[in-house]
Amino acid sequence: MTGTGGPLRLGTRGSELAVSQTLTVAGRIEELTGAETELVRVRTEGDDLSIPLSAPPRPGAFAARLRDVLADGGVDVAVHSFKDLPFAPVPGLRVVAVPERAAAQDALVSRDGSGLAALPPGARVGTSSPRRASALLRARPDLRIVPIRGNVGTRVRMVRTGEVDAAVLAAAGLERIGRGDEIAELVDPRIIVPAPAQGALAVEMRADHPMAEAVGLVDDPGARLRVAAERQVLTGVRATCTTAVGAYCELEGPGLRLVADLTDHLGVDHAHVEIDAELGEDALSAARAAGARAAAELLEVAR
Repeated sequence: MTGTGGPLRLGTRGSELAVSQTLTVAGRIEELTGAETELVRVRTEGDDLSIPLSAPPRPGAFAARLRDVLADGGVDVAVHSFKDLPFAPVPGLRVVAVPERAAAQDALVSRDGSGLAALPPGARVGTSSPRRASALLRARPDLRIVPIRGNVGTRVRMVRTGEVDAAVLAAAGLERIGRGDEIAELVDPRIIVPAPAQGALAVEMRADHPMAEAVGLVDDPGARLRVAAERQVLTGVRATCTTAVGAYCELEGPGLRLVADLTDHLGVDHAHVEIDAELGEDALSAARAAGARAAAELLEVAR
């Protein structure tokens, strides 16, 4: 099936969440193409907890090594959490599919099941995301932000053992490993604007791979449109790995609504925009144009 008669090799990080995501994609590929698949686990720079995510050796700490292995032919397909993928493409690789998207929102996990508004004064909330931390402090200036790292299970355990009173994680990650019951609250995406493409997966292949078109059958057009708008915000504000930027797109009838948020970047202390756009015949171009417009409006505050 890879062009040499063997199974289609899907590269994945070794975490429970990454493997779960990749197995879901593998199942869809097998269902839609009839191809056999096998998983290949790849250790990435982001899996080294001694390396601060604020200063990774390369942009996209969780994706860079996986892309190397894909480009070198070690795997046929790489499955990424789309929010971890740098905006700049790698020559010779392309995202052939964006499967159906899971929940894009951030989720609060708390010791006693309280939502964000009901957390006690001075509660310790765990996150290492500048985006989440800045949004939390705008909503609740009394909170104490505690940097935490680790996989989903590790961060939930820190809440349950009392190291922190609550933590903010991607809802999709909790749901994909069967721990959706840990969620105390899905945070309003206008309070904590999700990371661009959060909850979406990127299925990447070498552009000349003979199975690229077939694997593209797992693409969900609605998910691709939403992600295109959100990720265009990233490039428009010239984001880095640590920029506190959020973007959340919803499709509404013949158009879309895009919420975007930027903190402490290129002279912008904080900016928040919400725009509506019609999609028209070339929906993908219109979605990207909406993202570019949102980025321009975010940066306008600094001018």
